[in-house]
Formats: sequence, C-alpha cells, structure tokens
Amino acid sequence: MNKTIACKVIKVVEDKSYECDELLVCEYSLTIFLNKKKLATLLCSPEKLRELTLGFLRTERLITSLDDITNFDLDEEKGIVEVETINKDTSRESFYSKKVDLESIKSTSSKVPGAQNFLNEVNCEPVVSDVRLDVNKIYDFMTKDLDYSEVFKTTGGVHCVALCDAVEIRVIAEDVARHNALDKVIGEALINDIYLKDKIIILSGRVSLEMILKAAKLQIPVIISKSAPTSLSVSLAKKVNITLVGFVRGNKMNIYSNGERINL
Repeated sequence: MNKTIACKVIKVVEDKSYECDELLVCEYSLTIFLNKKKLATLLCSPEKLRELTLGFLRTERLITSLDDITNFDLDEEKGIVEVETINKDTSRESFYSKKVDLESIKSTSSKVPGAQNFLNEVNCEPVVSDVRLDVNKIYDFMTKDLDYSEVFKTTGGVHCVALCDAVEIRVIAEDVARHNALDKVIGEALINDIYLKDKIIILSGRVSLEMILKAAKLQIPVIISKSAPTSLSVSLAKKVNITLVGFVRGNKMNIYSNGERINL
C-alpha cells in the first residue's frame, strides 16, 4: 500500500499564490478482532500491520508471546485483522492501560489532586535495569531516527520510533501516531524474540503518559525524545524508575528522571 498520496493545494508564499501538488501521508483504518470480538480500531500508517497488531496486543497485556496466538488472519484490503488466542477469557477490562479503583478515586478526590490520584492508581512494577548509555550515543541514535523516514521528509506527517541497545538500533518504524509506531517496534521485537529489559526507545515526538505506560509494562528502562514530555509522563517515569530524556537537539538534552543510566 502507498504511504503517500498527491493532493492539489493552493500554496501561498508572502503575497503570491499558486496551485501545486503536495504529498499527504496516507492514514489507514485497521480494526482488530480478538477471539471473534471487536477489540479496537487503530488509525495508522499502512505498513507493518502485523507488527502493529502484535505490539498492540502485547503492550495491552493481551498476549505475552507468539505462542499465545492460535490464528492470525490479516486482510489488508478490508482493514481487518482477526486474532485468536489460547486464552479465550481475554476481557475488555484488560484493554485499559491501568487498573483503577473508581470508588477509591471518588472517596479521595477532595483530598488528592487529580494528577497525583491518577498516578497512585497506575498499576506498573518499577523497572529494574543496569543498562548504561553514553551521552554521545544518544545524539547518534536521534540523528539516525530522524533521518530514517522519507515519508516524514516529504510530508512531515509521521512519527519515527527506534528500539536500540546500548550500541545500535535494532528495530525502527514510522506511523501517523506515535503510540502506533511504538507498538510496531514492540511487535517486531516480539516476532524476532528481542529481549526488551535492557533496551532504549528513541522517539521523534512528544512523550505522553501512554508512551511511559507502554514502556513500563514491558520493563523498558530508557525513553529518549527529540521533543517535550508532559508533566504526567515525567511523574510516572520517576515513579516506575524509567530514565526519561527530552529535547535532544544538536548536542543538547534535558534529563527529566533517573539520570544515573546516562554516562555524561
């Protein structure tokens, strides 16, 4: 499937305007059925759809390995993937990225600020890892991540995510949504049996809470981004012992949490 499509636009430059063709990034709808039930519809880039599906199921804790899957049927033309697993009891509740006691939230809402209350209810084990990363390697990884996507260079419409060890990039993917790009690299790592607990995630875009949650559930110890983190993502990174680095541009960066894993 094509990653881009031509679109006629009226380009305005200072006091002049003219009609020309511009490339748009293609957006694709993929609906996942798990054990005959509709689970989710992902709006994504039309590539690495198998990896995206597997990564999504893995980060939502619906599977832990390929051995959990008994059938996988992807129809790219219809935008449907049907997955069957050994465990037929996978419920809608496990789709959510956190377990929340709603009564607890209601009873403490007047005493605890909303953000802190939310963080208290996030159910993730602290990440344990002795991985160390040289600061110059961070700049190198970021350059390679940003140079990877020809689609980004022509449209500016995708995010790139890379999965690295301390020496090299192991997996890289692009997507219109940053969380999909992350799921794609997780899915490819699952297919290739890549160990995750000593790996590093490189992002081209903003670090949201969801990105930290996905990494925490898989015990990935380091997240590095060209852009900014949110306040909740920093707070959660501190809570679950993830090293979070942002604003990696040129030879500058901000270390927001657990900087002991970075060799300065």
